[in-house]
Amino acid sequence: MLFNCIDNFYKPHDLGLMTVHCLNFHFNSTHQSLTNYFGGDRLKGYPCYETPDLKSDDNLLNPYNIFKNTFENHLNTELLHVKTFFRKTKLAELKASPCWGQYKPHRDHDADFAGVIYFNSNSFDDGTNFYCNEHDYEPTASIGARLNRCIFYDINTWHSPKMKQVVEERWVQHFFAITKKETLEKHMELKNGT
Repeated sequence: MLFNCIDNFYKPHDLGLMTVHCLNFHFNSTHQSLTNYFGGDRLKGYPCYETPDLKSDDNLLNPYNIFKNTFENHLNTELLHVKTFFRKTKLAELKASPCWGQYKPHRDHDADFAGVIYFNSNSFDDGTNFYCNEHDYEPTASIGARLNRCIFYDINTWHSPKMKQVVEERWVQHFFAITKKETLEKHMELKNGT
């Protein structure tokens, strides 16, 4: 299976809290891929806006804790480490970018699986494409965005956002999760530079 899907991921109360957090966080302008330099012009990449990584604390209403607890309850699996943040993309910026309609597939790294939760669209065109390899032009599978839908996939799965966004701003929560001890050990080695 290329991906897994959980509709109605957050309980209604938690979805409301996560949406309020998303609306009130500060977003930094950036682009994907971060490994490519576009001469200082972020519109030459996949232009987006991201919050800093969400962090855990003792507050159960903290967005990191809400996500982690919700995911663990759905899958009955302990998350040993999670990186998660909110991302926005603006339709006008995407249309001004050469990536409009043709973003290349990519894979993620340094986790066991990755995923996205959609917050403000119910359009097939705001979803995610999946590919067999990096050279595929046509996706092998596609899934549409749906309010409170969570999709996740193995870290080695080639994927991309669908590149014909219809909402003025697409709001999502990205996450990268570790469930295996050996992956966590590699992650810590990379983080500590050993």
